[in-house]
Amino acid sequence: MTVRVHRFPDAAGVFDGVADLLAHRLAAWPPRGKGFSLCVSDGLGEVGDALPRHMLTIGANPARLILWWSDDSFVDITDPSRVSTKTLAAFGGLPFAAGNVHPMPTPSGFADVDAAAAHYAAELGNTVFDLALLTLAADGGVAGLQPRTAEESTHTVLGQRSAGVERLTLTLDPLKRSTAVWMIAIGEATAPALARVVADDATLPGGALRGRRETLIFADEAAASRLPWYECDL
Repeated sequence: MTVRVHRFPDAAGVFDGVADLLAHRLAAWPPRGKGFSLCVSDGLGEVGDALPRHMLTIGANPARLILWWSDDSFVDITDPSRVSTKTLAAFGGLPFAAGNVHPMPTPSGFADVDAAAAHYAAELGNTVFDLALLTLAADGGVAGLQPRTAEESTHTVLGQRSAGVERLTLTLDPLKRSTAVWMIAIGEATAPALARVVADDATLPGGALRGRRETLIFADEAAASRLPWYECDL
């Protein structure tokens, strides 16, 4: 699968470009049949702020959007570190259809993070994401998966504990089912990992993850600084 890289001058351009393309993808989605399943990660910056504006401009219907999360902190819903809470706030009150929002569980009602992971795995089932929109970390990780946790797993959702912090994250298996995978890379610190991801370095989660039909990377100039340039004469 060919990886296409979209370069932007800065982070603001990346976020607005992603929001614009996503809004157009939603607007073009068939009006009949299933909705558009979108899986998002933390670190999407101003994409959430820009998306409602772009959707309104082109008439995309938010009721068609089915929202999932790739990873989140296992904390109460009011905790400021909770990704789904931040995401929904950034989306500015888009009128999602009832039952189309699937946040990861909180400690309320679950004995531990492993029980919560099993619950989300059951809810997820065999869902195929039409798009997984993820942030590439400086270590090449995506969706809360770091290089040391990128191994294939028989589970679709994992409970993770590190330095006293508990998190839930999807494994590569459900993410690899995605029809399209978009990754956002921002900043000079991400440049070495991005170069390895584009070179299909499967030792990194970002390098191992590809969409079944489409893989796009949206990068600012700092993150793309180690990628080659090609000049073509027409």
